[in-house]
Amino acid sequence: MAHPQKFYVRLASLEGHDAQFIIASFDSTLPHLAAIGSAEMWGEQLFSEREGFAQETIESVQKSEDPDSASKIFIAETQKTGFTDGAERVRVGSATVREDSMPAYITEHEKMKPHVQGANNFLFLEVIIADYRTDGLHKGVGTCLLEYIQRYGRERSKKTLYVDCWSGNGGKLNR
Repeated sequence: MAHPQKFYVRLASLEGHDAQFIIASFDSTLPHLAAIGSAEMWGEQLFSEREGFAQETIESVQKSEDPDSASKIFIAETQKTGFTDGAERVRVGSATVREDSMPAYITEHEKMKPHVQGANNFLFLEVIIADYRTDGLHKGVGTCLLEYIQRYGRERSKKTLYVDCWSGNGGKLNR
């Protein structure tokens, strides 16, 4: 599927202030989620105002920078006027992926245990965020990041990609 925007994907970095971008992107999703009837997914409180979220995000980006870390955060960028030499890139989305690891809320959930026990050689896509402050430049970034992570997994000979999805609002968010 062709994307109207061309995207460039890279690893997140503290030097590039990506943690602040990620926090602001999370904040930008709340009005969109409310508008489509999915406000209960993350509630109404801005992520930037949630205790510990900023520090946790900084630590996650720092961990992602470590080449030996199983957790990676990818940043998707585009350009307002297309890709030309020297044009400034605009960050439009991010994704967090774990290699051969799942969060406790998955592994300790009784209904999930039969599905994840014994899982090996996999990636776990924890979250994809589109930045809704970008006047539509984010359109297609979710698909782009998902395709990038699939390639990332194939390059590492991963057999399975697990994806975390919120099932509320009749599954409308996951279509």
